[in-house]
Amino acid sequence: MQSSQPDPKKGEREYFARIGPKGIRHATLKPFSEDNCAANLAHLDALFHFLTPPPARIVEFGCGTGWLSLFLATRGYAVTAVDIAPEAVAAAKRQQELRGIAGAEFLVGDYEHPVAGTGFDYALFFDALHHAEDEQLAVQRAYDALRPGGAMIAFETREGHSETEISRRAVAEFGVHEKDMSCAKIAELGRRSGFSRHLILPRAHETMRSLYRPSYAKATGQFDLRVRLLLSKLRVIRRLFTSADEQFVVLWK
Repeated sequence: MQSSQPDPKKGEREYFARIGPKGIRHATLKPFSEDNCAANLAHLDALFHFLTPPPARIVEFGCGTGWLSLFLATRGYAVTAVDIAPEAVAAAKRQQELRGIAGAEFLVGDYEHPVAGTGFDYALFFDALHHAEDEQLAVQRAYDALRPGGAMIAFETREGHSETEISRRAVAEFGVHEKDMSCAKIAELGRRSGFSRHLILPRAHETMRSLYRPSYAKATGQFDLRVRLLLSKLRVIRRLFTSADEQFVVLWK
C-alpha cells in the first residue's frame, strides 16, 4: 500500500517539470521577469561588492535555471551550480550555450548530498536554503565544500515567509518546502556545522529604495528636495539598525 504522506523532496525535484515551458522561461529570465526585480538586482550589487574579484571558485546550491550562476560566470568566476530538478539544470545549460558563457558547470543533484566537490572560495544559497528538507545538512554540505577561510553566503526569507499566501499556494500546488529561514537561524546552523564566525547585514534593497526614490520628482523646489533627501538618509540610518531588514548572512569557515 502506497503512503499518502506528502513528499516535499519529490515536489522540489518535479517542480520545474510541473510549471512547464512558460514557467521555466519566466525563471530563466530572472531577475528581470519578476516584480521584485529591483530587490534582486540590489542583492546582486551587494554580492558583487562582497566577493573578491575573479578568479575565485563559487558553488551555488539550489541554482534553479542558473540565472545567478551565469551572471557570476560572465563576470569571470569559476562556478559549479547544483539543482535537484533536471529540467532546471537543462534550462540553465541551454541558456549557457545560447549566450556562449564559459566558466559554469551545471549539475543535477541534491545539495544535501556531497555532489559538488571541495576547495571552493564561496558557497552560495540565493533564495534556496528554505527549500531544504534538512537545512542543517545543507549548511554542513556548504561547509564541507569550502576551503579553509572560505565563506558561505545566504540571501534568504524572513520570519513569516512560510505563512504568506504565495508560500501556502506553492506548498498546496507543488508540494515543495517553504520555510522561514532567518539570518539568526542560519547563523546557528552554521555554528553547529563548524563555521567560526558570521556577519548579518541588512537587505540591500531596503537601503537602496530608502535613498533612491521616485518621490523626489514631487518636490516643489530645491529646499523641498534637500528636506526629502535628508529624510531619506535618516531612513537609511534607521534601517541599518533594524533587524527586520536583515536578510543577508555570511559565515566563514
